[in-house]
Amino acid sequence: MTESANFPATTDQLAAWRALYRADSLLFAALNEHLRAGVGIVYVEREVLDALHRGGGRLRMGTLAAELMISRSGTTRLVTRMEKCGWVRRESVPEDRRSTWAELTDAGRDVLHRAQPVVDAVVATFFGRHVSTVALKTCALALATLTDANRGPG
Repeated sequence: MTESANFPATTDQLAAWRALYRADSLLFAALNEHLRAGVGIVYVEREVLDALHRGGGRLRMGTLAAELMISRSGTTRLVTRMEKCGWVRRESVPEDRRSTWAELTDAGRDVLHRAQPVVDAVVATFFGRHVSTVALKTCALALATLTDANRGPG
């Protein structure tokens, strides 16, 4: 990232960054508010449950951290909190004692199932009333390109 330090951001790049930051902040505030009220979770907890579900019900902690794009220690704290709620459990990986599985429980599947309509409603309201399908597809492509280009190794 420091290689671009000699190239100042353009007005368009700064405007896009500010718009992304503001929209992201508003969307996540709405998601957290509605998920807390309706299901008793926050969005990042829903993301853990969804990642585990998409991973076949369990993932190694390092893989989960990479999927969530947060640190391993942050993932450990998050999973510990969710384990206390009974939504996930940890299990040692028999063939690699240094690794641990994070596994989705039946209670976690239930929470994920209850959270999905809330997420769908918030996202549909946030985008659907204001942005065309064509603009959404263009935006999604641009954001996916940025994510892929800046994710880094591993």
